[in-house]
Amino acid sequence: MGRLWKTVKEILWGLFVYDLYTENMKMRIRYNDAVNLLVFSEQLGIPLMNSYVSMRLLPYFVGDLEHWKRRELRRTSTDGGRRST
Repeated sequence: MGRLWKTVKEILWGLFVYDLYTENMKMRIRYNDAVNLLVFSEQLGIPLMNSYVSMRLLPYFVGDLEHWKRRELRRTSTDGGRRST
C-alpha cells in the first residue's frame, strides 16, 4: 500500500507541479547569474562602481564562482558571444 501511495504521489506531482518547479529553477539560475554578474563584473571587464559591495559579498559567492564561470563560458562559446534570455 505504501509503494502504491508513493507512486500515485509522484505521478500527481509530475502532472501538476513539475512544470512550475522547472520554471522556478530556471528563474533562480537567471537571477543567480545576474547577481554574479553584478558582483564579479570586474573579472569580465565591465567597470561598475560596486567594488565595496563586491568585496563584502565575495565570501558568500566563492563556492559558486567556478561553476558560474564555466556556465558563462559555455553559454558564450555555444552562441557565438550573444547572450540569450
